[in-house]
This record gives sequence, structure tokens and C-alpha cells, in this order.
Amino acid sequence: MDELGIQDWQLPDDIWDIGIYDAHCHPVDNYKKLPAGLKNLRTSKLTVMATRLDDQHKVHEAALQFPDRVVPSFGYHPWFTHLLYASSTPPESKSQHYRSVLFPEPTDKFLDLLPDPVSLHEFIKDLTINFERHPYALLGEVGIDRSFRLPKSGKQVTYELPDSDDEQPSRSENECCEQDKKRLSPYRVTLDHQKQVLLAQLAVAGKYDRSVSLHGVQAHGVLFEIFNELWSDFHVPTKKERKMNKDEKTQIADTGGNASSATPSFPTRVCLHSYSGPPDQITLWINKRKVPARIYFSFSVLINQRYGEKFKKVVHAVPDDRLLVETDFPLAGEKMQALQAHIVSVVCEIKGWKLDEGVKILKRNWNEFVYGESSAL
Repeated sequence: MDELGIQDWQLPDDIWDIGIYDAHCHPVDNYKKLPAGLKNLRTSKLTVMATRLDDQHKVHEAALQFPDRVVPSFGYHPWFTHLLYASSTPPESKSQHYRSVLFPEPTDKFLDLLPDPVSLHEFIKDLTINFERHPYALLGEVGIDRSFRLPKSGKQVTYELPDSDDEQPSRSENECCEQDKKRLSPYRVTLDHQKQVLLAQLAVAGKYDRSVSLHGVQAHGVLFEIFNELWSDFHVPTKKERKMNKDEKTQIADTGGNASSATPSFPTRVCLHSYSGPPDQITLWINKRKVPARIYFSFSVLINQRYGEKFKKVVHAVPDDRLLVETDFPLAGEKMQALQAHIVSVVCEIKGWKLDEGVKILKRNWNEFVYGESSAL
């Protein structure tokens, strides 16, 4: 963290008072530290991600304990999708499952390190329950990662700190690989399996009209193809059709009838979190004639700062009303606040916004992304 030079980043009090929103973070990774951390954090609301089986309930509890500060997001991260089996019945054996979803074919020694897989179907039932008890919950963190390799230990990646450890963690995509490549196995989760897990979750988000926080590493084209397929049967109305539809609904309302319209079966609000793809691909995602969803692009210091000039070009390419900021950080507190202040300042500088102007734009964008309307403040 210190080498990034962000520990001293601050914003004036009047800027914090406008309201600053973290579009993607992971403070339940250090759940015991969350209450104290929130006391030292001026961010108005945190969009808190779940990633695996054992943290869904922590996100649920955080949302109940801090309803004014936490917006929950439930989902299964692609790093852990190998732990789920997608068949309707359990696999014949643990080794049979993992050999079908990992490549290259894992050794018996490595397979012995892995736990028994659990049912994707059961996870989807739990996801549905969480959506029903949290009316504004998001789907996240979900997505596709073609780069990540499983640790040699077979254990899940974690950013949890010991209770007595005051060291500030850093979080980045494939962090364990950056720290020590020797600690990683050669094994990856197949793209087909990741897609199957992702599509099952997107179906639930579509049904409940929930926003999605999307992870993508070396998979920007794949993700667009996945969503493009979801959109393929949905006609994007022209301006003339939208006007006719609006007039028709008005007439039906005047006569006391009910308006009927095609309801999308896919999520209509999606955020590509810590977006690291090329600037020209943004055009594909925001094509109003072909994309029947609002696509947002979120940026963080931990992920995006490393891209230098490319990062500036990408931010410039994002429409003002589709831009979000995040920390992607696993510990609530002063460091998270510094990360938030830093990314807000950098984005405003790149966009040529005054701080107060930029923060108001980002606030409006976050409300539209999470709630579907700017009036939900």
C-alpha cells in the first residue's frame, strides 16, 4: 500500500458530505474488524461483495447490522467455481468432478488436497433466498477469469488478517500469483464450467431485476459474447417504438387497463468492476441500438493505476453517466478511505471535473446502478 503513495490521500469535509459511494469492496474478508472500521470510514455506502460459500452469510449479517452503510451483494467468484458441481446429482467421486472442471488434468496428490464439491443448484437456492430478504441486493462478485491458477495448497485465496495483526492487506486480481508464482499450481478452471456457474447466477439476477458486479480477467471478449447471447432474443426498441409504447401505456392507464410489455430475462444493470479492457471495447458495451442494458465501468487504484496512460484513455472513453469508483479492498477503515479519496480525485482530474461536480455525478451513477433510478438517495 505505501509504495502506491495513497496513505495520505484525503478529501475536504464538504466533498465527503456530498456522499461518496464504493461500488465494489470486500470488508467481510475481515468481518470482525468491520464495526470498528466503519467508525473510521467516511464513505457513505459500501457495495459489499460475497465471493464463496462461507462469506454469503457474513454479507447478509453486515447488511442487517449496518443497513445505512452496507448494500449487500451475493454471488460466487470465478476463482472458486471448481468447488461447485453443476449436475443435478452428485458426481460419482470427488476426483471425477475435479478432473472434469480443471485443466490440465490434476494429479491424485493435488486432488487429495481439495474438499468435496457442493451443489450449484443448492447455492442458487441460497442466492434466491438472499435476494428475497434483501430487496436491493446485487449479484456479485461473479464473472470469468481465464488467468487465475489454483494455489498449490488447494486452499482458497483469502485476505483475512489475524486478529492481532495490524498490517494492511493489499488486494489485486490474481494477487497470490504476483506475490509468489511458486505457490501456484498449473491448474485452472475450464471456461465452460465458469460460464455454467455464471449463467445460472445471471438468470436469478435477471428474474429479480438485480444489478451485477462483474469480474473479468483475460476474458473481456468472452464476457461480451456471453451477454450478447443473453440479449439475442430481446429487441431493443427504436426511439419511435419507445414513443409509441409510452403513448400506448398512457392510453391504457387512462382507461384503467393494464399495460403489457416484454420483460427482460437478463440483468439490465451491469458493472464491469475495475475494468481493464481496451478503450474500443467500451463502445460495444454501450451501443444503445444493440445492448438492452445499462453497462457501467468501475475503477480502483489497486487494479487500474498500474495501466498508466491506458487507464486515462479508458476513463475518457467511458460516458460520464456510466462511470463508478471502487476500492476492491478487504478491510474497512482509514486505508479504504484513502483508496476511495485517491480514485475519486484521479477520475475527476482525468475527466476534467471539479471535485464537487464529479462527486455528484458519481453519486448519481451509483444510485442508478444499484437502485435503477437516480431518485433513490
